[in-house]
Amino acid sequence: MKTGTLILAKRYAVAYDRIAKNTDEAAHNLTELENCLKELQGLSIYLDNPTISEEVKISLVQKALSQNNALAFVIVLIKEKRFYLVNEILKEIHSLLDLRRGIKKATVTSAAALDEGIKAKIQKFLEDYFKTKLALEFKEDKGLISGIKIKAGDFYIEDSAASRLRELAGILRE
Repeated sequence: MKTGTLILAKRYAVAYDRIAKNTDEAAHNLTELENCLKELQGLSIYLDNPTISEEVKISLVQKALSQNNALAFVIVLIKEKRFYLVNEILKEIHSLLDLRRGIKKATVTSAAALDEGIKAKIQKFLEDYFKTKLALEFKEDKGLISGIKIKAGDFYIEDSAASRLRELAGILRE
């Protein structure tokens, strides 16, 4: 997705998150929005259609949903012609809720599947390093040949055979 689109999604997510006064209310609002969007799945053919007027879309949404913050938010997205951002906005709202809960997300990619003992050691090391709880996602990438990549926000480490080969190729080109 384009950078501008991601920035817009983050702005809308922050606006929706700020409705909540505390973490419990933020979690409730997120669940409310997710439930509303499930209800609207059958209407997506109309909501995504540019030939259908804003008034018709809003009327359909109001008939399908009960009155709450999520409905008001969906109406704003429709009025601003930003409903197409809803899935990215949801991801961002999830991230904001994790921040409220003190949870940081990280992805660990390895060349082969890691056993539970290694995963636990990586989890402990990274939680000690970041001094916060982490929600780790473990992935496999055969292209690494061997080694590991860790990404948590702006933090990135790659210690793999593939990265070492790239370094060597760069040295040889010089």
